[in-house]
Amino acid sequence: MHRTLTSVALVLAGLFNTSTTAGNTHYVDVNGDIQTVIGNAGNGDTIQLAAGQYDITETIDPGGKALTILGTVDGNGDPTTILDGGGGVRVLICESGETSTTVFQGLVIRNGWNSGVGGGMFNANSSPTLTNCSFENNSAGYLGGGMWNNNSSSPTLSDCTFTGNSAEEGGGMFNNN
Repeated sequence: MHRTLTSVALVLAGLFNTSTTAGNTHYVDVNGDIQTVIGNAGNGDTIQLAAGQYDITETIDPGGKALTILGTVDGNGDPTTILDGGGGVRVLICESGETSTTVFQGLVIRNGWNSGVGGGMFNANSSPTLTNCSFENNSAGYLGGGMWNNNSSSPTLSDCTFTGNSAEEGGGMFNNN
């Protein structure tokens, strides 16, 4: 019922204000297939993740889409959506020219791993926006345990924390080129 009323409100809003268009919201339950939902989403869409831990077995890649991956937060505004790489997989990657319109918000990126660079997140030729995200206990064998930025990548981070990440250089973050 709530989704129907929201849809009606969006349609009505569109009748009166044609200068903006709202994207669709896709809901993903804990351990649902985030990557498949991204594949079905379009530019301007939001992917709403439920509170809880998602065991990541395949790196999450927005594929250059301008979308929002939105976690759930508690009453204090702390993220309760955990993307956990289990110490065996990189959690996030942006390498398809993502801009500030690709948004990650209210997420814990935890236990990501890569033998080379960017255990938690890898950015190449991309500059996404991250808001209220926590990078915890990610590791890389060489550079940027929490996050690695390369080839003119310049992500915008607001209210993000880096705790317990490790790498040979740049445990929290490593910026290159």
